Amino acid sequence: MTQDSLFEQVGRFFFTRKRVLTMRSGLNAAGIDLPPDAFAGYMVVNILVIALFLAVAGMLFAPFVKFVEGFIGYIISSPPAILLYLVIIVLALFFSYFSITMLLSTYLVLMADNRRNSLESSLPDFLMLVASNIKAGMTLDQAMWYSAKPEFGLLSQEVKLIIKSAFSGESLEDALDRLSLRFDSRVFTRTIALIKQATFTGGELNEILERTAEDVRNTLLMKKEISASLILYEIFVLFAAAVGSPFLFAVSHKLVQVFESVSVQVPSGYQVSAGVFSGFSSFKFTGPVVSSTEFFYFTIPTLFITALFSSFIVSIIRTGNRSQGLKYLPFVLVVSYLIYWLVGVALSAFFSTLI
Repeated sequence: MTQDSLFEQVGRFFFTRKRVLTMRSGLNAAGIDLPPDAFAGYMVVNILVIALFLAVAGMLFAPFVKFVEGFIGYIISSPPAILLYLVIIVLALFFSYFSITMLLSTYLVLMADNRRNSLESSLPDFLMLVASNIKAGMTLDQAMWYSAKPEFGLLSQEVKLIIKSAFSGESLEDALDRLSLRFDSRVFTRTIALIKQATFTGGELNEILERTAEDVRNTLLMKKEISASLILYEIFVLFAAAVGSPFLFAVSHKLVQVFESVSVQVPSGYQVSAGVFSGFSSFKFTGPVVSSTEFFYFTIPTLFITALFSSFIVSIIRTGNRSQGLKYLPFVLVVSYLIYWLVGVALSAFFSTLI
């Protein structure tokens, strides 16, 4: 049994056929020539290996064991050790599954987007050259082959691979269908559909290609103009996510810490006169309802969610596709946490006499 066949069997065992077919479309769009069953097998092996390391590390890390034990204690008093270790293993599996799936999905999406951008930037010139070759008397497959110049980059490589199979006996219709699946682009899919329809109906293929090339070029120019006109909205969203939110959260966190420090110094049950608030005779000063630790645990995932959605919004404004926002997420996330930490350090130095 070869290594590839082993991974393919593992992938078929753990993933449904529908999920494998979904992976196939993603791999084709990303330009990865790997059987989807084998790719699924690689995912499963990576998930299990990483989960094993995480489970062992969690069992050896005493604070995490105490945290899990306290969490289980809300449901079962004095949980047995076997249940504790089982929960750690399940948590490791869940974390490993979601992290590996998210990372691989992000990689496939970014690869597919890069290929689509490369395709659409060179598609108009390629179609114009194909139309010129058809005017010179070439058939469609010959025109596409001789139009696949090196300056068209990725598009030329994919066209030559597909047209080779057409020269070898595969029908041109099937070859064009496989070519459209190699890119996640609506523009290219519609272009292939127009070419096939014109071929079947006997239309003026060169004229259709010229008009299609002009439409694609106008569409790309329109996208760039819209993106340029909305640059102020992008700056506002990025500033709010990367600077505004972490700054306000850091100030609020330090304010909670100040109130905690002051509440420790105030005697228990101490009452303060209402003063100008004539509607109240007095009130008792107590500490904040939410502790600084709880507020810190709230701010960390909140900053992540804010950075994630702001990246998606910027991507939709700029490209019309939210998947491109995954490219901005690391930058926004790093800047957000850095601002949060720097403001916290500065405020700690300022309030050092109180805390």
